[in-house]
Amino acid sequence: MVDRSVRSLATLAVAASATFVAFAALSGCSPHRTFEDEVLSTRTSIVDAVQFRTFDTDEPVELKTQGAVAIDIDNFAGDVVVRADRDVKRTFVEVRRVSTHGMGRWDESREALDDAQWTATLEPRAGGGETLIIRTDTPNPEEHFHHMEILVVTPALDTVKVRTTNGDVTILENQGAVDVETTRGNVRMMTPWPMTNPMTIITSEGSIDYRVRGESKGIFDCESHGGEVRQRCEYGHWLALDPQNDHDRFFAVLNGGSNPVVLRTSDENIRVAVVPNPTAVGPYIMDP
Repeated sequence: MVDRSVRSLATLAVAASATFVAFAALSGCSPHRTFEDEVLSTRTSIVDAVQFRTFDTDEPVELKTQGAVAIDIDNFAGDVVVRADRDVKRTFVEVRRVSTHGMGRWDESREALDDAQWTATLEPRAGGGETLIIRTDTPNPEEHFHHMEILVVTPALDTVKVRTTNGDVTILENQGAVDVETTRGNVRMMTPWPMTNPMTIITSEGSIDYRVRGESKGIFDCESHGGEVRQRCEYGHWLALDPQNDHDRFFAVLNGGSNPVVLRTSDENIRVAVVPNPTAVGPYIMDP
């Protein structure tokens, strides 16, 4: 008689292999996805299968948009990625629903996936342009076992507002202001466009990477409770003479700007880089 634990491991191995094959087959079929997206998605699905999570990726929503789109996302929990991609012609929204009830509750976990719901609407913006509004919710009494992973890809990105919990937030190539609040998640905001608008990034137990061009401006107010604030300014005028500046606090003015740039976290580091090519980084950033 085969030991139950051996059968479980065999089942997981089969599930992981099937997941990899399925996602490999999808590679190249989604115009909004990069090769890196496919690799990360496959890895995430394998990890989720091994950790007894159930998950399902909804059919992407494709929207015809004009000009730089503003994004407003309110997600009850989970990662959020918002980026501009000049190679796409429309705006895409992809949502992955995940339940984490664990081993022994597979049926409940699978049924609970249907409880998590989301909407994506395109609305006119005051002063011109469009705003993509995304909302998620679940009536399930065990909401803490659920999260939604959101990917938005658009030809041009204006302002971005994100509210989520227990999730990383990544914003790439935005042209306007950023307002992010999350918990237990890393935040990356990296853009080749000069930033001259108000910026607020608040998280906890996660790192913050703020990377912009030398033409950007701002009054920087950065603080990490339990981590460090590191900075590098290769271009522009960086005035950092505040007597309160220390390893975990940093106040400075970039290029005489008056727009506030507020960065807050706990337990992890804040990294500020003013460099020629802000997006030229890999998956890991150790120093600014």
